[in-house]
Amino acid sequence: MKEPIIVHSEEDYERAQRRVRELEAAEATADKERELQALAEAMLAFELRRDSAEE
Repeated sequence: MKEPIIVHSEEDYERAQRRVRELEAAEATADKERELQALAEAMLAFELRRDSAEE
């Protein structure tokens, strides 16, 4: 993972979910854990932005 993970759209969010599933099936490594953490943070940020836009 060389670039920050940013989720801008529903499509990005779905792609991030697919990537999480791929990583969960892979063997445990430090890189895997870092990428899972970055995905979780990016997805959470998107969810918070989406929720505040709906209010």
